[in-house]
Amino acid sequence: MPERRFRTLERLIQQANRTSSSKPNSAQMLAEVIRVITDDGSDPYLVLGVLVEGAVHTLAKHIPPERQAETVGELRQLLADRLKAHGLG
Repeated sequence: MPERRFRTLERLIQQANRTSSSKPNSAQMLAEVIRVITDDGSDPYLVLGVLVEGAVHTLAKHIPPERQAETVGELRQLLADRLKAHGLG
């Protein structure tokens, strides 16, 4: 009888893993929302301002203080690299 319980538990775990892996994660959802908003005609300057504010909030509130300076440098480099890749920098 214990084997049957473990098989049931194993199936439940597999089902949960399949379900969670089929759902988009928060970063994917955010990227999609940004695409929809910009493609829908929203003010691009406002969108950029919100994105910058989101980056600053994330750095200030969710990055440990001892890693903030390093992360700011990496963010600057990432932005410069992405702008350059699109012929903007």
